[in-house]
Amino acid sequence: MAKAHDDVVVTGLGVVAPNGIGVEEFWRNTLAGYVATGPLTRFATKGMQTTIGGEVRDFDAPVYFRNIDPFSLSLSSRFAVAAARLCVEDAGAEDAIFGSRRAGVCFGSVSSSRPDLEEFWPPRSADERAEQGVLSPPCQLSRSVGQEFRLSGPNATITTACAAGNSAIAWAADAIRAGRADVMIAGGADQLSYAMLGLFTQLRALSKDVVRPFDRNRTGLLLAEGAGALLLESGEHAARRSARTYCRVTGYSNCADSYHMTAPDPTGRGAFRSMTAALRMANASPADIGFVSAHGTGTPSNDVSEARALNSVFAGFAAPPVSSLKSQIGHAQGAASAIEAVACVMTLATDDIHATTNLNELDPECNINVVTKPQRLHKKTVLNNAFGFGGNIACVVFSA
Repeated sequence: MAKAHDDVVVTGLGVVAPNGIGVEEFWRNTLAGYVATGPLTRFATKGMQTTIGGEVRDFDAPVYFRNIDPFSLSLSSRFAVAAARLCVEDAGAEDAIFGSRRAGVCFGSVSSSRPDLEEFWPPRSADERAEQGVLSPPCQLSRSVGQEFRLSGPNATITTACAAGNSAIAWAADAIRAGRADVMIAGGADQLSYAMLGLFTQLRALSKDVVRPFDRNRTGLLLAEGAGALLLESGEHAARRSARTYCRVTGYSNCADSYHMTAPDPTGRGAFRSMTAALRMANASPADIGFVSAHGTGTPSNDVSEARALNSVFAGFAAPPVSSLKSQIGHAQGAASAIEAVACVMTLATDDIHATTNLNELDPECNINVVTKPQRLHKKTVLNNAFGFGGNIACVVFSA
């Protein structure tokens, strides 16, 4: 085995989100509090609980492809390759990683390429099917990114539900720490689909207008789509190529609360365990945390559970600022925490904390320090939370 590395750094960022494509547009709109959810246009919504979601608009896939055909891929895979292309370019790393056996990929997803199955039902003629594209396995997300950059290092697609983006970042960081890779493209990607909207309609978990995390009058989440990608490198590899570094990935944890398939443990025990384990790995105290990017879905059960977990983690310490990006762009499924990871890294880079929008009256059961106006960051370690169905929980700590 190659030499293990203790230091994992972030050298590039890429994002395809409802509120912007590319870090500059995404971050500008995030700090402005721009609510990017709106009427869904890609498929019919008759009979659904809501007609609103976070679609990625004006996405020109071929711009981001050099080596493979974008239209042979699912939309979620196109998002993944685009975010990867943007993060590699941001890091100035293409020459350093192209064709490398020491560079790999890990992406997280809820649905991956599965929404494409909807295009094949009901069965159609051969001519009609020929116009629909191709079916592909869930691993297509990471495989496509690897093919685009000719990478033959570690390659995996993680499907830990809505915690998958953070899970992929943790898996990729582990690959570097263990000496299996010098560079990893890590993130998450998902696309909106009729079936997923139908699932959440059955759960009665959707808002009919906007997402209101931690608000007394919150009614549910809004589904969204997109991709976020981080270029992770060993500190040694980044130094060798004189790379600009944003921050370090210092801690992470994947836990399960083992409570229910779709509902979080109301006590927040699983989230508490994951947050404290990530902090322990980062050798950080709760007092060191300058910002928490909350999972913050705007559903009645999730927000209370997360607030209880946060209050347990930070008991006896000053409550850190907390914000939910889902109030602006909706819940991008497996891409959510990857996009939020990009926001966490930009928070460290700019010292700006984005606000939670649509919060008018804090729920007394969510008694945490929710940011409703942009603030300055005062402590240079941040925590990114992600929770998913099946009790999947993943937390990542980034440090300057």
